[in-house]
Amino acid sequence: MGTRRFVTGLVALSAASACTIVPSSGNPTTVGKEDAGSDPMSQPYVRVIVSPPKQGATPVEIVQGFQAAMTGFDATSQKIAKQYLTPEAQAKWNPAETDAVVCDCRFGVTNLPEADVAEFVLPIKGKRIATIDPQGRYLSAPADSEGAPLVDNITLVKLNGQWRIATPPPGLLLRPADLARAYRSVDLYYPDVTGAGLVTDRVRLAIDPGRGFAESLIRRLLLGPSAPLADGVQNMFPKNTKLRGIRVEDDAVVMDFTGELAQLSAYPERLRVLKAQLAWTFAAVAQLPIVITVNGEPFPGGGLPFQQREYTAFDPAVLPHEALAYFVHNGTLMKQGRTWEESLPVPGAAGQPNQAFDHPAIAEIPYNRVAALRPEPGIWVADLANGSQWQRWITGDRLTPPSWDRYGELWSVEQLPEGGSRVWRAREGQAFPVSAPGLDAARVKAFRVARNGVRAAVVADSGAGESVQIGVIVRLGDYRMGGLEELVPPEQDRTIVDIAWQDDSTLLVLTEKAKQQSLLVYSIADGDGPDTPSVDQRVNSMSAAPGQILAADEDGALRSSDGTKWATPIKSGVTYALYPLG
Repeated sequence: MGTRRFVTGLVALSAASACTIVPSSGNPTTVGKEDAGSDPMSQPYVRVIVSPPKQGATPVEIVQGFQAAMTGFDATSQKIAKQYLTPEAQAKWNPAETDAVVCDCRFGVTNLPEADVAEFVLPIKGKRIATIDPQGRYLSAPADSEGAPLVDNITLVKLNGQWRIATPPPGLLLRPADLARAYRSVDLYYPDVTGAGLVTDRVRLAIDPGRGFAESLIRRLLLGPSAPLADGVQNMFPKNTKLRGIRVEDDAVVMDFTGELAQLSAYPERLRVLKAQLAWTFAAVAQLPIVITVNGEPFPGGGLPFQQREYTAFDPAVLPHEALAYFVHNGTLMKQGRTWEESLPVPGAAGQPNQAFDHPAIAEIPYNRVAALRPEPGIWVADLANGSQWQRWITGDRLTPPSWDRYGELWSVEQLPEGGSRVWRAREGQAFPVSAPGLDAARVKAFRVARNGVRAAVVADSGAGESVQIGVIVRLGDYRMGGLEELVPPEQDRTIVDIAWQDDSTLLVLTEKAKQQSLLVYSIADGDGPDTPSVDQRVNSMSAAPGQILAADEDGALRSSDGTKWATPIKSGVTYALYPLG
């Protein structure tokens, strides 16, 4: 039986592939360009091999050598990095527990210290770009942080005639080139609390030259989701499960785990969800079948190969590409046909004329329901079935437009007369308040649940202007909104017109300032800044699905876009456009 080590790009460094670069200052640095074969995820990468401090190095050379050693990520490089520190600093410095700073930084020094000076302060100047927390979450620096200091000044002292760093940065200090060389952006997948589907958790994974990329990826998956997503998902691996190794054998990837995993042999449904979790995560490495073993032995009950295509029902986006749209045309809810011209009214109350409803939301199979605001205050629901009637599920006269999740639960936020907001969820006509401490004192304008029912986007104003926040719906025990984080900060004289989920981790934000609209596309899981596709016509509302955007413009036209250009399939009479859920 043929067996080979699965390394996907992190092969052993060979002398033939290495080249030596001698910088103008600091220590010589050897870099190796790793060649990884034909797998599409196995592109070469540059590995930096650093040297310990050289005798008589200047303070600038010491700091440069230390910064280079910080980005090695293997145990040897970290040991070398500590050699640049004083013994006291070595004992305290633990970058694994502190955010790394990504910066466009430089050393702010023009004159070196005199020979008899025993202490020297070296400032670091530049622009903070982002931080990476110990779990790998990448967060862009706020726009107003450019003038903030990157780190405290670095103080060096002389020990036995050699300069050493007494006050290092608390965490890694990375330049953009270091980030591009030493990290990869990866998607981890964790099931929701019901096990019905997966949720994307995108992190930056540091390349470890001592392990293959595939091994590093699965080891990170075992550690669990990053905060605050952890409160809204689960990890199917039993506690203390560890990866013993990965290899390719007979055109399948064999993942060998410790004995804890064998517990799932008694829970076939949990095992099925775990396989989906593994298959979706590993698909970024290679499209190969996976075989699970435990302590080198076949998984109890058999270990047949499996791969991602067997678990499409767990798709985090929930909706497929080319999902059919709905729209309100001349007061009637229509469903897109094979062509826009073949669109027909939906069955039931919402498809009848003169029903007087606004801002509808659709829950498709298996629920087949529409929810909407109506003149009589509240959120009303009607089945998409002939003869159906409107039923009020949530009562209130100042409610945000409704939003469905994949579980058939309906969400809205009420503006309270005394100020502040109350989040409501409803199921089968019963409404329940949901704790949301971060929104109690805010005026909430919109509340949109992602289709997988885990993340929620909120347009709120706490007094400084409208902002967009992202939270996680915690369904274990009493429902609550947790982990609210600001995605789009307030900006003077700017209005948030609408928000829409495109998939489980992509949010569209439509803004307006000085009568000019902008469409911002945020990758929630990535933490980076937005893309800005053009908006060529003022729109009143929008909806999105994987690869698609719909909007109703101010002239009543239905506008559609694939993210690059806009079309107008219906010229007039459209007041609202939507895709299912969200």
